[in-house]
Amino acid sequence: MASTGLDELVRVQDLWFPEGGLILQAGNRLFRVAGSILAARSSVFKDMLAIPQPETQPTIEGCPIVVLHDESEDVEYFLKAIFDSRFSFERPPKPTKFVVVAGVLRLSTKYDVGYLRHRALLHLSPLSPVSLEEFDNYYDNIRDTTKFFEVFSRLLLGNSLGLQWVISCALYEASCNGTVDEILCGFNDPGPRMELPLDLQRICIKSRNSLVFAQLHDTLGFLVTPHIRGCLSDDQCRANRTSFYRGLTVSDDLTPLKYFDAEAWSWSDNCPYCAVCLVACQDEYEEGRQRVWDGLPVMFGLPSWDELRRARDADLAELE
Repeated sequence: MASTGLDELVRVQDLWFPEGGLILQAGNRLFRVAGSILAARSSVFKDMLAIPQPETQPTIEGCPIVVLHDESEDVEYFLKAIFDSRFSFERPPKPTKFVVVAGVLRLSTKYDVGYLRHRALLHLSPLSPVSLEEFDNYYDNIRDTTKFFEVFSRLLLGNSLGLQWVISCALYEASCNGTVDEILCGFNDPGPRMELPLDLQRICIKSRNSLVFAQLHDTLGFLVTPHIRGCLSDDQCRANRTSFYRGLTVSDDLTPLKYFDAEAWSWSDNCPYCAVCLVACQDEYEEGRQRVWDGLPVMFGLPSWDELRRARDADLAELE
């Protein structure tokens, strides 16, 4: 029994089944479930429960207590995904919360529950793009609903489980959007304090300079192109590009993959560039974004995008 006294333990009513023959303790929470069902889902619990329990094993109402050294919230999400049909942890597009996905993924990996791990990874996949096209879809359709603390959570989750394809985009977002204080000291909004390990701190801090350079020279490099072939007003267009570039160099915005949205290229009137330059600048901007994207794995010390994509595809492959 853990050091928590019996009078301090709380039964989780949604996961307290009177017919269950196994009691799990995580922190100060107790869960009573059917050990046979748990063993059928998890090879780890199957092996664990096959070991004869000593006579000194603590019990409640005649049921042996197994202490789990996991966060009680994770255990609750994990067990609800197995035992509570109302909880309904299903594959996308069924919505769920990131904290639930993280908890289920951690414990389904630890206790070898393949179908739950697969579902959790399917939920993570749209948040973890491995191509620029996927990143654009994430940025345009998902990112606004994602709180920044979830980026740190995703980074820590992927790092702890060795999922490099999960941390790739999270590293980019943390490097671009996290303050130096947040990267080095962590933050506790909205829950327990989160701190990046030293290796991830170094990557984020080092990559910031590289991302600033990439933004100025790749993403925005079209603004300092001396001449665009076919330009209808060479001197005026070049002067406008140069003036705009000078203004951007003093900006704190660090978004080399999404400096402009699609509407930025849709001028109805008062466009500072001729029609030829506008098309050429947009083409160069897109080429620059692709160069930045292609360079991210090396910047972060990760395998190539092709390797990360293969790793993701292997993780997301249907279970046999």
